[in-house]
Amino acid sequence: MPQQRFSHEPAMTDLSRMQGFADSAIPALEGRFFRPPLPEGYVPRSRLCQRLEDGLSGRLLLVCAPAGFGKSSLAVEFCQGLPDKWQNVWLGLSARDSDPGRFLERLLGSLQQFFPQLGTQAMSLLKMRQRHQPFAFEEWLDGLLDELAMHLMLSKPLLLVLDDYHLAQGPVLDRCLQFFLNHLPVGLVVMVTSRQRPDWHLARLRLTRQLLEINEQDLRLTHAESMAVLDRHSSSLDSEVLQNLIQRSEGWVAGLRFWLLAASEAGDESAFSQALRGSEVLIREYLLEEVIDCLPTDVQAFLYDTACLERFCAGLCDAARDSHDSVEMIRYLQAHQVFLVPLDEQGRWFRYHHLFSDLLRARQAGGAQPTRLHLNACRWFSTQGQLDEAVEQALRAGHLDVAANLVQSLSEEQLLAEQNVGMLLRWKMDLPDDLLTST
Repeated sequence: MPQQRFSHEPAMTDLSRMQGFADSAIPALEGRFFRPPLPEGYVPRSRLCQRLEDGLSGRLLLVCAPAGFGKSSLAVEFCQGLPDKWQNVWLGLSARDSDPGRFLERLLGSLQQFFPQLGTQAMSLLKMRQRHQPFAFEEWLDGLLDELAMHLMLSKPLLLVLDDYHLAQGPVLDRCLQFFLNHLPVGLVVMVTSRQRPDWHLARLRLTRQLLEINEQDLRLTHAESMAVLDRHSSSLDSEVLQNLIQRSEGWVAGLRFWLLAASEAGDESAFSQALRGSEVLIREYLLEEVIDCLPTDVQAFLYDTACLERFCAGLCDAARDSHDSVEMIRYLQAHQVFLVPLDEQGRWFRYHHLFSDLLRARQAGGAQPTRLHLNACRWFSTQGQLDEAVEQALRAGHLDVAANLVQSLSEEQLLAEQNVGMLLRWKMDLPDDLLTST
């Protein structure tokens, strides 16, 4: 019988990947493939579930976003609402699954829930393997997938969910999953949730429309979704307060949930305002434990150095930090979904999520470092001809003389341009009169 499989064979190369976020794993229950329930008060994401359902005609559903954006909850909601003709299995991953042998053993165990006779010999081979020796997973998978293809011909299509892939991700497991995805049988679709984009070659899948991706921007709560979340818990709050919460959260699900926790513990609006300050502590602890403290030390240093910049590009970061590695750092943050917000279509300028930058700045507060960074940024903006930005950086550095000299170098047309009048008035308030005598 011919094999009923797709075969996509891009060249496989060893790609190094810094292992991140593994320490925060909650180990999956041994011997069980438990799909968690939706959190209490969950607001359905019907627009995203519809996109995912459309993606069932392909091979891979990839959901990547930073911590707290609701990736797993979306996957649970989608599985609960799958069309009747579909069945699904949930495989929550942990750091221990980075060993391909262990991962494949759990993968086969999950599939055997639907196909008890599947892979009897393959499971025996796994149990006999020597853990200290490399495992030939390509040959093992090749035989298993041939067998799985025959089972799927006689059953409903199956959605396999690999939740929290980032916890197990590593170069060897990435290659293992790459082979698996390249040879998926007809009737099997894989859904992956991860904080960072796996190192897989997906161009062929994307070109043939076999890949559906959901990213951070997609997962951000819309205004209507944010209002629905708040209405379930805080309908008595003033509309201005609600709008403030929505604006500050920028669609980040976890941020809204922390504030909702504060709302549930407050008896009235004044108590709620006080509770909000307490929820900020919870947010800081969450970001520290789940994101920042799990990053390599050089990446952490980059975050703290650049947090004082309202927006940044690689050139500005290099100048501010006296470094030459900012391109690589920004690429790392993009690949690992670390609360980076693009500001242009070219992917040159960025900012951090406001709650994230607030935390970084609070941790960095004090000392001479921010002063040096702002002064270096001032010099960079000046050389780029962006004198208004340079003035702002000089003011933040506390170098009023530098700011005054820059203001004096602006032409009268620049100073009196409509968009600069408010800025000019603010500079006049910030700078002593004796420094502005010639302006």
